Amino acid sequence: MSKKIKLDSLYISIVSICLVFLYFCHGDNYLILWKRIPSIFFFALSCLLIFPFLAYKKVINGLFRNKLLFYFILLSSVLLVLATISFVPFLGFTTNFAYLKTTLLNFLIMLVCMIFFSSKGSIDITLKIMVYGVLLAVALNIYDITHIDNYYFSTDDPRNRRAFSMVFARAAGFYLDPNVSASALVFGLILTENTIANKRLKFLYVLAVGGAVGITLSLSGVLFFSVYFFLRFIYGKVKLNIVLIVAVLFVIISAVIRDLMERKVIYFGPGITARIKAITNPFEGGQGEIVEKNSRTILLENAIEMILEDPVFGKGIGQHQFVETEQSARSRSGTHAGPHNQWLAFVIDYGLILGAGLFALIFFVLMPLKHSIYRKEVFYFLITYFLYSLFSHTALKNHSLMFLLPLVYQMGRIRKNERGSENK
Repeated sequence: MSKKIKLDSLYISIVSICLVFLYFCHGDNYLILWKRIPSIFFFALSCLLIFPFLAYKKVINGLFRNKLLFYFILLSSVLLVLATISFVPFLGFTTNFAYLKTTLLNFLIMLVCMIFFSSKGSIDITLKIMVYGVLLAVALNIYDITHIDNYYFSTDDPRNRRAFSMVFARAAGFYLDPNVSASALVFGLILTENTIANKRLKFLYVLAVGGAVGITLSLSGVLFFSVYFFLRFIYGKVKLNIVLIVAVLFVIISAVIRDLMERKVIYFGPGITARIKAITNPFEGGQGEIVEKNSRTILLENAIEMILEDPVFGKGIGQHQFVETEQSARSRSGTHAGPHNQWLAFVIDYGLILGAGLFALIFFVLMPLKHSIYRKEVFYFLITYFLYSLFSHTALKNHSLMFLLPLVYQMGRIRKNERGSENK
């Protein structure tokens, strides 16, 4: 290996470490909230790090053929046009400009990652570094669950809190939101599992991720992990004896936890208890309680009401954020939580046809090529991403997904003879 190739690989590794930490691991949350470093610093640093890649003709040519880039240009254009229309009073179209600003900034983060991944030599290196990013997320979730903090009685300054998670008794790490943490862990597992050659280490890696997902107490996260594990078993990548080992471990751990709860050794209130019971025994009756606690049914009903008010043209950019929660419906706190569904969010904002069409388009864009060496990983990701979109309205918002979407797009376009054929 020549000296130039070594230096190129070293530089790619440095850039990859920064992007994985800042955006996939949501390390920017920690640096902004706990270290008080302005977010513009990270974006400027990211731009500076990826600037040398723009000197390569292959990268530029790749951007001009990048369908995902065209998709986000289209989406940004729609946002800007609709924002302009909202200045006409009699049209009744509203724009949440704070949401618009955040969305466009997120798209810029995605563009930075897209430029970096336009170099095929960046893919393999990044996937290997992401393994450590996933393990960091696992470690931080363990830290959170061993440093439980009562969010509702904490001060506004996060530096005075013990845990990173913004939800009581649920691990989240730098992601702050347990549901985001769980989904990022599953997405990371899907894309990085095959980079670990040793079967025992791979098994321990999967178990660690599964455990970290479990302690987020995210029902959707547990569902994503279970679906992925099932798909791996169906396609013969997970042997029956492994399934039995995992099942036995799950039963033993669940039994221990439920016994401790019954003896009041551990108790975090009715809401958390309901979640733990739902995860440790999904076949137990009475799971409707947790749905009611989460107000998901109320959010769904309120979201549908908003859609029916303006089904054709929608209510305007970012208006899905004002779907009322159970508390605001009872006129207690006036809080809003959004619909917890990306499809509903787009339909509320842009109407039935434009909203559903815009979001559905991204799945066609991300479809891998027929002879891609990462074809299965991309399909697993798309299945999980679709499920994620049914449980969250942040499928085009989270920094981890702004990092992952361009990575997945490029993975789906690498053929066998192209793997590792270039460094920059």
